[in-house]
Amino acid sequence: MLCITLLSGAELTSIAVEDVLDVKALKQRLHLLHGLPPRFRQRLLRGGQTLDDAFQLDSPMDLQVVLTTLAEPSDCQMEQLLVAARDGFMSEVEALLQLPVHPDVFKRQYHPDIFDDLEEALQEEDSTALMLAASCNHPEIVKLLLEAGAQVNFADECGWTALMNATINGHTQVVQLLLEAGAQTDPVNDMGQTAIDLAMEHSRIMRMQPAGEDQNEVCRLLTQAEVLAAEGK
Repeated sequence: MLCITLLSGAELTSIAVEDVLDVKALKQRLHLLHGLPPRFRQRLLRGGQTLDDAFQLDSPMDLQVVLTTLAEPSDCQMEQLLVAARDGFMSEVEALLQLPVHPDVFKRQYHPDIFDDLEEALQEEDSTALMLAASCNHPEIVKLLLEAGAQVNFADECGWTALMNATINGHTQVVQLLLEAGAQTDPVNDMGQTAIDLAMEHSRIMRMQPAGEDQNEVCRLLTQAEVLAAEGK
């Protein structure tokens, strides 16, 4: 058995060795079944030594779980998270979340060392890492940020959400991930449009792009989510 205790010495739980593969899986289980924070804020210790997430739990052992607080990110860390989420750098996003940096940092100022020009900076003002990953079609990073507790319904100053960003670009897999995480379909942007309005408006254009995903599937997912929400499911 894996015997897990809290920093206070109180026993939290015992888990069969065969039920988890590694430290990462154990942290995820503790989050889902025992109400602990996401794995990025957990540290598992064995004999006073912190175990890496990839450490294999292949034999009985006593473990201690320590909970950390979210770090106030430096400007550099904030920029690194946003750019890594935008550009699809999975390992860098993981490393920053492990500090742990809050997943919902966003950019309000123009930094020429991060963005190529002022126009690009203004377009991404107030975008969170989740919004950038959704817009740029990085589903694995979207999963990672959601696991870290990113606010799925955060809206920028123009009312745009991650779901709207994914919808207008026809990113079906990202749309599905966001809906499964509780993304709302009814928020309205500054143009009076909901996510499904955007999907319908751009469906013809997106279908004409050879590399684009099927916007009809995005419309179907959003419509289904609206129906389920109306039914209270």
